[in-house]
Amino acid sequence: MRALAVFALVVLLYPWVAHTSYLITVATFTGIYTIVAVGLGLLMGYAGQVSLGQAAFYGVGAYTTAVLTTRYGLNPWLGVVAAMAVPALIAYVFGRTLSRLKGYYLAMATLAFGIAIYVVINEWADVTGGASGLYGIPKLSIAGWAISSGLPYYYFVWAIALLVIFMGLNIVRFRVGRALRSIHSSEVAAAAMGVDTGAYKMQVFILSAVLAGLAGALYAHMSYSLVPEPFGLQTSILFVTMVVLGGMRSIWGAVVGAMIVSAIRVGVNWLGHTLPGVTSEVELVLFGLILIGIVIFLPNGLVPTLAPLLRRIGRRPVKSAVEDGKGEAVCKVTSSA
Repeated sequence: MRALAVFALVVLLYPWVAHTSYLITVATFTGIYTIVAVGLGLLMGYAGQVSLGQAAFYGVGAYTTAVLTTRYGLNPWLGVVAAMAVPALIAYVFGRTLSRLKGYYLAMATLAFGIAIYVVINEWADVTGGASGLYGIPKLSIAGWAISSGLPYYYFVWAIALLVIFMGLNIVRFRVGRALRSIHSSEVAAAAMGVDTGAYKMQVFILSAVLAGLAGALYAHMSYSLVPEPFGLQTSILFVTMVVLGGMRSIWGAVVGAMIVSAIRVGVNWLGHTLPGVTSEVELVLFGLILIGIVIFLPNGLVPTLAPLLRRIGRRPVKSAVEDGKGEAVCKVTSSA
C-alpha cells in the first residue's frame, strides 16, 4: 500500500514534469493499457491461462459504448457499463465452451477468437462503420462538465487505473490469490485440496474481459472516432508483451510492463520521424525480440527478478568509521534497514 501511495503521488506530479500534450496523451494511453495488463496478468500469471485475444475484449468494449452512444443516443456512462457487461457475457459463453482447453490449445482458441472479433468489427459496416470508422463519440461528463482530452482525462483514467491496481493487489493477497496460484502450480493438486478450479478460472477470465472492456470504453470516449486497426492481433501481442516483460506473477509487473512498452512505442515513433525506413512493422519485430529475450534470460519478468535484488541492496550492511574512547578508528557494522 505504501508503494501504491508513492506511485499515486508520481502520477499526480507527472504533468508538472511533462509539459507537452503529446507526453500527457502517451501517459493517458499507458493508464488505459495498465487496466488491460492488470487483468491479463491475473489471468496469465496467477490462473495460468494464456490468452492471445485480449484485444478482442478491448475492441468489444470500445465499440459497444461507441455504437450505443452514437447510434442510439445512450448516456455515455451507461455505455461504459455496457462496455463492461458485454465482454463479460462473451467471456462467460466463451469460457464455458472452451473450459476444457489448456496450454497451447487455449492460446490458439483465444487467438482464433480475437481474429474472428476483428473480422466482425471490420466487416459489419452497418453497425461499426467498418474500415471507414465510427465518428461522433461523445465525451464523458460529470455534472454537465465534459471530461475533455488532455490533463482532465489523464487524471480521470489514472484514477480508475489506480483503483484497478488496488483491486488487483488485494485479490492476490488473500484467499482468491492463493487459489489462483495453486491452480497455476498444479491444477490437479489444487482440485485435490478442494479448490474449485473451474469456477476460479471462469471468474478471473470474466474479470480480465471486464477490465479490457472498461479500458476499451475509456479509449473510445477519449477518441472522437474508432477504426478497427487498434484491436487486431498486434495489440494482443502488445498486451502479452507488457505482462511477460514486467512479470506475470506480479501486479506491479503489469504496471511496469505497460510503462516500458509505452516508452518503447514513443521511441519507435520518434525513430519513424527521424529515419525514413522505420515503420510500424519494426515495432512488432522489436516486441517479438523482447519476448524472446525475456523468456530466455528473465523468465520471471523484470519486477519479480529485480525486486529481491533491490531489497537485498536496501538491507546491505554498511561500515562506518567511529572513534573509540582512545581516539583509535574502529569499524562498526550498521544496518541500513
